[in-house]
Amino acid sequence: MIQQRYIIANAKDVKKTIKIKKIPAPQLIISSPPYFDLLNYDNNRQQVGYGQKSYNDYLDVLCSIFQDCHDLSTTDATFWLVVDTFKKNKEVKLFPFDIVNRLKDNSKKTWILQDIIIWDKDKNLPWNHKGKFKNQHEYILFFTKGDSFKFKVDRVREILDLKKWWKTYPERYNPNGKAPSNVWNFTTPIRGWGDSKQNHLCPFPFSLVEKIISLCSDENDWILDPFTGSGSVLAIASKMHRNSVGLDVNRSYKERFETEVLIGAERYWQRRVKELEDAKLLFDNFRKTNKKLRKLKVASNICEHLNKVNKHSFLYYVKDKANNDLEVIILQNGQMPLIDLGNKELRDLIKQSKINPTITIKKDSEIAQKLNKAKSYKYKFDRFFSYTSSCKMVDVLKNETKFEFMYSDIPIKVGGD
Repeated sequence: MIQQRYIIANAKDVKKTIKIKKIPAPQLIISSPPYFDLLNYDNNRQQVGYGQKSYNDYLDVLCSIFQDCHDLSTTDATFWLVVDTFKKNKEVKLFPFDIVNRLKDNSKKTWILQDIIIWDKDKNLPWNHKGKFKNQHEYILFFTKGDSFKFKVDRVREILDLKKWWKTYPERYNPNGKAPSNVWNFTTPIRGWGDSKQNHLCPFPFSLVEKIISLCSDENDWILDPFTGSGSVLAIASKMHRNSVGLDVNRSYKERFETEVLIGAERYWQRRVKELEDAKLLFDNFRKTNKKLRKLKVASNICEHLNKVNKHSFLYYVKDKANNDLEVIILQNGQMPLIDLGNKELRDLIKQSKINPTITIKKDSEIAQKLNKAKSYKYKFDRFFSYTSSCKMVDVLKNETKFEFMYSDIPIKVGGD
């Protein structure tokens, strides 16, 4: 049974709390710390940051908490920390980078920074003043405990924003979709624009939490948020069949989590289930289309190359085979073609496309008899991504323009010209 634990406790006691409550070691930690002396979270005396004596003291407290999270987590754990720079005493504090450096200064065995993601929040609170622009982004620091960690990038690949020319270079695209970049676009859940108030000062978008959980955890794993606040991490973790535990000193946040955030997460996930089902169909179609495009591109390049090598045009029929195999049939047309695939550019394309072509030579009569009235598809050599028409090979052989095209049993039409 999936567990969801929102515990009223201080993040400074995270190691002790996890032990007392008998919580298993987490595989994933997601959090955002309270900012030093900038935001007051319900005047709670135990809060970290607000009212502390110095920025250095604040960093030491935070890094002590994050080191505790490191020590109590599994060996393959990852740590995702959402932080930002801020201005204090008329000077920008490089908070994200100060955390990284302080962790390394305080411990020889600590979190390893793997990457920095820019979170483009799309919207922002309307706060700006002289020397400061409205802030529309935050940093997401991606740490790992060691070299062996969960990173399921295929779960978060994208296909909706592919470049227009992707169809002409299918070999450059992973059949599972495009790998995510280090700039993420998620609209921050801001409420109450009129008076600049929110239900929680630093809420996580459900979609952001979902992406991290998908990347670095599996079902039944444990996820920890030592500064759980609004509880977005816990709410989405439960919907994704992960166990979760969060700590916070503010009881009002837990009440809001129970009365608002869980309801919001339920509505979000009901919508996402349908979106994920639709996305699966899109990805399946993209994967199949990508493979067809790779085969047809390899075939068209082979055909054009052989025409140049032989200084004579032959008729080509491209036959689809299982997996990544492909057969290029050359119709002899009264002459024996010279088979030479020694061109480096062609060899490189075949290798990058991961297609295994074979070449067969047949007489016109053989292909006509074998295919007879079977439907084939006609392609221009430089437009392998979209057939011009369907046809029957028995009719093609009688056509005077037959050498200007490549024929195949693979039907594909990719638009977007």
